Amino acid sequence: MSKLPIQTLPNSPEERGLSKVHFGIAKIVAKERYREFCRLTLHLPQIAQWTQPGQFVNIYFDGLDSNLRFERSSLPMLSILPRPFSVAKILSLRKGEIKSEAPQAFSVLFNIRGVGTNWLAQLTADVPIKVAGPLGKGFWLPEGTKTAVLVAGGIGVAAFPFLAETLKAQDIDTILLLGAQTKEKLPFDPVRAEFPVINKNGKPLSYWSVDEFESAGVRSAIALDKPEEGFFAGTVVQLFETWLSNQKEREGIVVYGCGPKPMLKALSEITLANKLHCQLSLEERMGCGIGICFGCPIPIKGNSYKLCCLDGPVFDAIEVDWEQYISRNS
Repeated sequence: MSKLPIQTLPNSPEERGLSKVHFGIAKIVAKERYREFCRLTLHLPQIAQWTQPGQFVNIYFDGLDSNLRFERSSLPMLSILPRPFSVAKILSLRKGEIKSEAPQAFSVLFNIRGVGTNWLAQLTADVPIKVAGPLGKGFWLPEGTKTAVLVAGGIGVAAFPFLAETLKAQDIDTILLLGAQTKEKLPFDPVRAEFPVINKNGKPLSYWSVDEFESAGVRSAIALDKPEEGFFAGTVVQLFETWLSNQKEREGIVVYGCGPKPMLKALSEITLANKLHCQLSLEERMGCGIGICFGCPIPIKGNSYKLCCLDGPVFDAIEVDWEQYISRNS
């Protein structure tokens, strides 16, 4: 896999036009399964070449030419709808007959926790599956951004490898903060930090970093709810607060968040109190993914709604009506 052409993020939410949606057949070209997580790399250039960080794809439960049949008859409707997955990474391929520098494939990372994701995690290389994308509107980069802080809770980190690479390519100082309950719940393996995130005394906030980001030259730190030596003890939001308290210069800091709803609400409150711009990638159950079924409304301040699949999944934190959003999902 070789180096991709540099992508750039739009400078405002208004510049994020919806991409032309491609419905096609993707072949699994790589699969990694570890602990309770799985990453699939899918070859479908029509999606890979047009996806922006923060957008997602819908994967349908049709393993064409696969001996592993998805049994639908005994399942409720929610179990057989396509699943939305953030595009974790875009890849070029130098494999077999595929020898192109242009984006050829994309990867999705997910937690194996239900009937659908268990089925996907059992698929093998070269199995073709139905995919639609790119869908939704992704992240943007406000003018004057100097430092981007990516705050992820658990599998919420799936939205960030692609974003981190894009920010780094645009010469933005990029930091990832990842939180989980325990080390076993981390979607990526921890490694000793070569480029640690440090406090004002010059000591690492965490001696462990995230291998996926460390290898890309992006500084990272890990917070664990259950204290363990070498890791930041507490939630990822507390880790962000600690990092922020060490910053004398806050102009040009932009925060990107993805994770559980209570975490995002807390992150939104902190960024608002500190007058920081914050974008959040929200997760909702979706029926169609293209704005037809109206099954994924997000409460917006002013007694209004927007659709997660069409207007998001990335929203400005200040526009979300958190009281309605949290109470509706409690």
